[in-house]
Amino acid sequence: MNSNHMQQAIEARKSTRTFQKEPLSPVDIEKISGYLNSPENLIGPFGHQFEFELLIESEERDKDQIGTYGFIKNPQGYILGSSIIETKSLFDYAFVLENIVLYLTTIGVGTCWLGGRFQKQEAMSQLSFKGNKVIPAITPIGYPQEKQRLKERLIRSVLQARKRKPEEELFYYEAFGQPIRDRAGEFRQALHYVRIGPSAQNKQPWRLVFDRNLKQVHFYVTNPLADNPLYMCEPQYLDIGIAYNHFKIGLDEAGIVGKLNIDEPDIDVPDGIYYITTWHRDL
Repeated sequence: MNSNHMQQAIEARKSTRTFQKEPLSPVDIEKISGYLNSPENLIGPFGHQFEFELLIESEERDKDQIGTYGFIKNPQGYILGSSIIETKSLFDYAFVLENIVLYLTTIGVGTCWLGGRFQKQEAMSQLSFKGNKVIPAITPIGYPQEKQRLKERLIRSVLQARKRKPEEELFYYEAFGQPIRDRAGEFRQALHYVRIGPSAQNKQPWRLVFDRNLKQVHFYVTNPLADNPLYMCEPQYLDIGIAYNHFKIGLDEAGIVGKLNIDEPDIDVPDGIYYITTWHRDL
């Protein structure tokens, strides 16, 4: 997909909880199916390969196949997949699903990340599971209803959906407590994309620490929703995959090349913050 389209999609994307009753067009269904049937679109940075299912609402199927407790209205379908409960696999799952979300944004199809507010058994019945897997998150799809219903406005208000933490609380230079600020240089746009990304209940758990020469970026998370019974896995591991997705799109825009590995640095880490991975710039 054209990288400019992905950048525009990051800026334009918003969670859609109320959809039009208009079914998805055959052309859009074909586009979505084509994307989901291309294996190269469904592999994460750590190499995990996924399969995603497209479920389309129709007269032949029960309406609202996957209940969302009234959280979502008039969905015209769902996209869902499965993962083992392992940090790197969940990271990859989120990276891939966010790419799907951004692609759908480019073709005018609305989405909403759901990690907790969907009926898990109904969703699991739609997939053929192999091994010890769960459905970490799904997205309903359809054409956005421009006028939000009262319930959606209340949800967005409670979540403070467009509010973001200040950069000083998210991005650091050499050590926690030392914000990177103007030293970000050519990484500034990538950090902007990270900051505006979606996260479970808008908790924004990602924390990034740059080394002195901006050759390494260490990714950490907080766990504000640990042990929350709404979720089938700890959602911060999905949120950091989304954050890396946006970070990489920003790197691609700036022409910066690198790769991920596990290389935890020897720095003091505050309580409640956990290391995930490190991005290394190619020399």
